[in-house]
Amino acid sequence: MTSMTPSPEQFLTVTRAFRPLPTADGGLVFGSDLAGHPQVYRLPRPGRWPERLAPSGDRVHALAEVEGGLLLRHDQGGNETWQLSLLAADGGLRRLTQDAKAIHQSVTPAPDRERVGLGRNPGGQVDFHLSVLDLEAGRLEDWLRRDGFWLWAGWRPDGKQATCVRMLSPTRLEGYLLDPDGTLTPVLPAARRAIPRWAPDGRLYAETDFESEFVGLAEVDPAQPREPRRWLLHVQHDLEAFVPDPSGRSAAVALNQGPYDQLSLLDLTTGRSTPLKTPFPGIVYTDNVSPADQNLAWSPDGRRLFAAWEGPTRPADVYELRRGTRWTQAGTELGGCVEPQETDYRSFDGLEIPALHFFRRDGRPRPTLVWFHGGPEGQLRAGFNQAVQMLVAHGIDVFAPNVRGSTGYGVRYFSLDDKELRWDSVRDGVEAGRHLKATGAASRLAAMGGSYGGFMTLAVLIEDPELWDAAVELVGISDWHSFFRNTSGWRRAVRAAEYGDPEGAEAEVLAEFSPLRRAHVIRAPLLVIHGRNDVRVPVSEAEQISQAAREAELVIFDDEGHGIVKHVNRVKAYSRALSFLTERLGLGGSADAAGSEPPG
Repeated sequence: MTSMTPSPEQFLTVTRAFRPLPTADGGLVFGSDLAGHPQVYRLPRPGRWPERLAPSGDRVHALAEVEGGLLLRHDQGGNETWQLSLLAADGGLRRLTQDAKAIHQSVTPAPDRERVGLGRNPGGQVDFHLSVLDLEAGRLEDWLRRDGFWLWAGWRPDGKQATCVRMLSPTRLEGYLLDPDGTLTPVLPAARRAIPRWAPDGRLYAETDFESEFVGLAEVDPAQPREPRRWLLHVQHDLEAFVPDPSGRSAAVALNQGPYDQLSLLDLTTGRSTPLKTPFPGIVYTDNVSPADQNLAWSPDGRRLFAAWEGPTRPADVYELRRGTRWTQAGTELGGCVEPQETDYRSFDGLEIPALHFFRRDGRPRPTLVWFHGGPEGQLRAGFNQAVQMLVAHGIDVFAPNVRGSTGYGVRYFSLDDKELRWDSVRDGVEAGRHLKATGAASRLAAMGGSYGGFMTLAVLIEDPELWDAAVELVGISDWHSFFRNTSGWRRAVRAAEYGDPEGAEAEVLAEFSPLRRAHVIRAPLLVIHGRNDVRVPVSEAEQISQAAREAELVIFDDEGHGIVKHVNRVKAYSRALSFLTERLGLGGSADAAGSEPPG
């Protein structure tokens, strides 16, 4: 490693700022991992050192300013069993939720700011109720008790009706109007995805793919909500975020244009869209517990728009967009980072697979890692991935395919891996490795991924055992039947819609597609990393594959869940991954590992 190449620890402790919440006094509340894990901070104005609010050893997020203070959510050890508290102006913290086994999700303040709507599963049960929480009294009133996974989507401005969503799968979302007595009125029932939301001026909109390949934005007549009244955005790109301003006359919108986002200001009366200038090409920040619309926010007076924005070489910070002001200084730009090259390759059946290639542009073949994103309803985009940048800076190129089943490319593309078609996406992953070898880009090959990407990593190892020299699997699924048997009950039905029914028609296919059943063919050395508190993919998935594989090392973090969040653990996990890959890919201490000059 040259003196100009940042150390692994420098990459892995890079901090971000996210979830901007402009306050009524002109300041900003935001989230950041400055303390080594996500916490809440406050700034009176740009450029100041932030004040940490409600310090905790676990994750804390600020949700909204409400009557009585700042509404917070928090979990324990990464378990995603979100609880709510209220932080008063004097610093006093009052717990609002009392059911420690229930997840409190989709928390949405009512127009009066004295109540919030939310989804919850009392006692940790399978089905979610939709309830209203009185913030002063702490009283919960159920508006809906039905089977399924339900989310609160929004409030009508008078607070007498809500919108909600029933999630059948991450790409099958039924939208409804909800009355306090539990009456449901379907919104765009013919759509695959419909997320209805009221704007502050009383107009009803839906993010939807109604009769379309892509998610757009439509206005809906509340009296006749079965079809769109008019389209405001109806293009060949998915809508990632829709955030109306406090007047309801315009909205900030983010469109997925492949690796990068296009941010625009949309006039909700005329439908005219005006591009917004961003600090650099990038995307609105997201992670697996913070979607894009929670990283765009208007000030209460509607005059200022804030975004948590990041690019491939720049970690997320909060910017005031139209003024171009950088409010937070959390992210540190490191030397050695590279911009990805957008590319594609042809898979086994001729389908073109889009990909991002992170590499040093000197024409030399290097050990290359094929990186598989999670989901499967996900997409590897041009955000800041510190593990990827660490690998490239230390001699390992990264090739990230968006295999069939990925979102961002239309309904047909993300449906190409459903149920019995699952293995076609695995073959796409194998073809990525073969493509790198055939073109001379890779000298040796490794695979790596997390969550569903962990399954993909294991699956490519058994589809073509001779192709791979090493692999790193994080929080991944090794056997579909044990996954369904041991995962949280509320996840089973949602995931069965995508993967297949383990007790129904797809039982045999799911067994066939389980890497654990063929672990004996894996030849590549395997590093397995997992969090013990993972409620999505149980830690038993990691334990059983590490026991079954020929050469495997298992690392478990007792204070993590679905992903490695805390900096101290991230350093341990990914530093070990780097040394493991360096050893197995033949880099050692060679000049190839560090490069004879700084990466560019």
